Amino acid sequence: MRSIVDTDVTDAEITNIITWVDAMIDLKIDSGSAGAVFLEALSSTWAAYRCMLKDPEASKLGEYSEDRTTALKLLKEELDFMLTIADGGISIVMGRDSLA
Repeated sequence: MRSIVDTDVTDAEITNIITWVDAMIDLKIDSGSAGAVFLEALSSTWAAYRCMLKDPEASKLGEYSEDRTTALKLLKEELDFMLTIADGGISIVMGRDSLA
């Protein structure tokens, strides 16, 4: 996770976020029809997005150092695209109240 997002979120909080994301994936997507590589990418993208929402100082996107606004926008676009592919048009709206 820390290779995607530069964050002060603790390891325990990251673990909780990943657990929540994986549970949501299981509820929303037929995991049997998606490959393991896709599911792992979806989980890490969604978790990175949630980490950035949880930590207002978080920045970075992979090996590139992006400003926070750009990184959030790119993560959200990728997440929406992946969810659309996985389930024919799921659109998840995440706000501060939904953080794990």
